[in-house]
Amino acid sequence: MVKIVGITQARIGSSRLPKKVLLEIKNKTLLDYHLTRIKQSKRVDNWIVATTNETESDLICTIAESQNLKSYKGSLNDVLDRFYQAVKNENADYVVRVTSDCPLIDANLIDETVQFCVDNNLEYFSNVFEDKYPDGLDVEVFQFKALEEAWQSATLQADREHVTPYIRRKVDLSQYKNETIDAKYSSVRITVDEEVDFKVIQHLVENLGENEDWKTYADYILNNIEIKKINDSIIRNQGYMKSKFEEIKLRTITNFKASDEYRAKIHDLIPGGCHTYSKGDDQFPILSPAAIVKGKGSHIWDVDGNEFLDCSMGLTSVSLGHAYEPIINAVKVELDNGVNFQRPSYLEKEVAEKFLSIVPGHDMIKFSKNGSIVTTAAVKLARAYTGRKLVAFPGDHPFYSYDDWFIGKTACNKGVPEEISELSVTFKGCNIQSLKDLFEKYPNQIACVITEPEKNQCSNCTCEYSNKEFLEQAIELCHANGALFIADEMVTGFKTEFPGTITKYGIVPDMATWGKGIANGFSFCALTGKKEIMELGGINREGEEKVFLISTTHGGETHGLTAAIATIDEYKNKNVIAHTHTIGKKLIDLCNQLINENNLTDNIEIMPSIWMPVFVFKDNNKVACQGFRTLFLQEMIQRGVLFQGAFVPCFSHTEEDVYYFAKAFSESLEVYKNALENGYSNYLVGNPAKAVFRKFL
Repeated sequence: MVKIVGITQARIGSSRLPKKVLLEIKNKTLLDYHLTRIKQSKRVDNWIVATTNETESDLICTIAESQNLKSYKGSLNDVLDRFYQAVKNENADYVVRVTSDCPLIDANLIDETVQFCVDNNLEYFSNVFEDKYPDGLDVEVFQFKALEEAWQSATLQADREHVTPYIRRKVDLSQYKNETIDAKYSSVRITVDEEVDFKVIQHLVENLGENEDWKTYADYILNNIEIKKINDSIIRNQGYMKSKFEEIKLRTITNFKASDEYRAKIHDLIPGGCHTYSKGDDQFPILSPAAIVKGKGSHIWDVDGNEFLDCSMGLTSVSLGHAYEPIINAVKVELDNGVNFQRPSYLEKEVAEKFLSIVPGHDMIKFSKNGSIVTTAAVKLARAYTGRKLVAFPGDHPFYSYDDWFIGKTACNKGVPEEISELSVTFKGCNIQSLKDLFEKYPNQIACVITEPEKNQCSNCTCEYSNKEFLEQAIELCHANGALFIADEMVTGFKTEFPGTITKYGIVPDMATWGKGIANGFSFCALTGKKEIMELGGINREGEEKVFLISTTHGGETHGLTAAIATIDEYKNKNVIAHTHTIGKKLIDLCNQLINENNLTDNIEIMPSIWMPVFVFKDNNKVACQGFRTLFLQEMIQRGVLFQGAFVPCFSHTEEDVYYFAKAFSESLEVYKNALENGYSNYLVGNPAKAVFRKFL
């Protein structure tokens, strides 16, 4: 018989809201509400209230006794020791951890979490392994032996103060996914850390009573926006952030001697100094690494030996992590068989079948080595299929291809004949009326519309329709006008969802382009589409005119194909998307809290896309400013974070990385505030970074 012992931690002292567990609603303390609800659990054999050894904690013990529950008084700051000492003589197989600042915790959730952990013989499990439940419903279940190991081995302050971080780091829950809970609930707070939190709980109890399930309370808050606003700005687990900041020691990076030597020579050898303009020297402050030597997981090292937390992850191409072993090992094995042959590698069939199996509605695929090739191939197919010349895309999108059909519409159009540029027309992104106007202006002339199916949404976005609504209407509009719709999943693929936004929203474009993270940084891109379109690039249509589609010697190299297979397998076998989205959301929440605390909401904005948060840095006039942006990059880099204004969560990013980023962010905010007062030029070394697409150097 498996024995389950539950422990709820409670204390009188609280820096933000002292004696919060003793606050009363209808003559009943919050602790009483909490204990009454957890006692309804059917899977927990007995509960212990673990409090501190301070004299005033006797009040907590008295309340526990009135509820016929045991209590234990232990260390104030070493909560891990308090937990262990409270339960060590209970002969428990599993321990349940909840906290008393969650007065409306749900006993059914406790039982469901216990059931899953025990049934699957897990060392640790929590209902919040994905960030979907409201704050205030956290339940953790772990084997007693895991608690004992943590008690014996954990040395970090945050590990001792918060009980389970040591245990969590040793388990992998990536294969589990909770499909039953809508992520919208994660924005709800049903916990008590601040006075405003208490007001929300008070309102819930007074209006709904104390016996409802968690979803009733959460739906009520979501449906009553004024109630939600009361505590909407409070960050989740703020106390943990404080202890992590005290624990983290930031790197201080000032030596760029080897980078300076590299910079002095490279521009005489390579135009632009690199092979992607986004990696160029003019995109970074002068105090930054010029070249990278190696990467592992979420960290990279430059030519000076400096270590950085990587935020861009190979310009979004590294989705799992640098030198990610399951990918690297698979590639190493295949390399022994050779790389390129006179006929196709047998792997081409395997990759085609595997990739198409995850893209509903698409029947054929074509490989290449970079994104520009496949987007241009899609455009060529659309022109061949429709017999039309014009290509339409959002004019506010940063990049689709280095080929003339796109570059001719940018400021960098030198070398592109005007008659070529005129074959491309633009509309306002995510604005369906703008697209309608384009079809009316060019009737029966537009071959295709190509657009990213999702972009980073700004917090004050004025788009009339949601992403899903826009995509559905855009596809319908294209087909009504005889044009094709191409979804460019180059950046969004393997990030917004698996495999991408088209499956997230259940749409079927005529074609889709893929790249970046689909092979974890290896050079592999793909064009997928419907057979009647794609087969125009084939050779089996006897007597029909041939479309010379993609023909590249290196498109089927075995290392890229193997990396793609291994990457897809990792995504299928592990809950990569849930992990990266949790990382992204946590980073956004932490940074927004720091921005609020520093009264910088007018000057720094985070585009709230959890799959790739983008930061906008503004001057005193609330206008985006390259000078202030470059200054912030400089300060983050100095603290060991290679930051270019965006954070691309990958599977190797950890909670530790997020808190490291947040602490560096916090310190950089201090410099930013001084610069707002005195001017960024007094703090920035060198010149501001420049836009990639600019007319003149």
